[in-house]
Amino acid sequence: MDIKYIKDNYIFETLTEEHDLSDFECESDDLNDFLKTDALKQQNEKLNLIKLIVCDGEIIGFVSLLTDSMKLKLLRDEVEKEKIKGKLNVSENNTIPTIKIGRFAIDKKYARHGLGSQVLRNVLYNLKKIAENNVGFRFVIVEGYASAYTFYVTNNRFNNLKNDEQLLNKIDKIKKQDPTRTFYLYYDLKDKSQKGTFLWDLIFLANSISSSVGGSFIFLRTSRASAPYKVGVSPIGLAI
Repeated sequence: MDIKYIKDNYIFETLTEEHDLSDFECESDDLNDFLKTDALKQQNEKLNLIKLIVCDGEIIGFVSLLTDSMKLKLLRDEVEKEKIKGKLNVSENNTIPTIKIGRFAIDKKYARHGLGSQVLRNVLYNLKKIAENNVGFRFVIVEGYASAYTFYVTNNRFNNLKNDEQLLNKIDKIKKQDPTRTFYLYYDLKDKSQKGTFLWDLIFLANSISSSVGGSFIFLRTSRASAPYKVGVSPIGLAI
């Protein structure tokens, strides 16, 4: 299937018993096993929500979403941290609510063509709408491999935690020596610097999905004003 066609026509569907997962194969055995063995079980226990990326009935990828939290003191932006502390009259040891992207995978037939970044931008856009209209949270976090650092931070504007600053000065060396080492990264849905980063050139209701994290998902065809996104790696090491 043509990548451009997929980018223009994919939708999200919540995982059910009716979905045939047998043909899905990404570049991570762990992720393949999770989707086919554990994902629905965990979803049925309300431990996460699995959204399949589907195009013309074919499963292109998936993303799992769950609730989490992080300590305010871990924010990298000192100005924003102090602003939140002042407005809420809380200490930096307080926790703040987040949504976590637990797992993210694209089928290896369609990997390394920028599809992962487009899907991620779509997910972030929908989470922002949910945060504005359905349930309160401000940050989206991932526990990414070192090899995923460029994908999340450089390409998709995630930030590393404050306590990882010195370690990440050696990120290139870590990528080579220990690519599966994990780092928590976060995305601020209220960050004004994010405005204008993405050009949402077509908004359309591709499908109305129930039981999303606090509301229905909207589907977007997207583009970016700068250079095309490079491929990255999911939180469990999958190239997307």
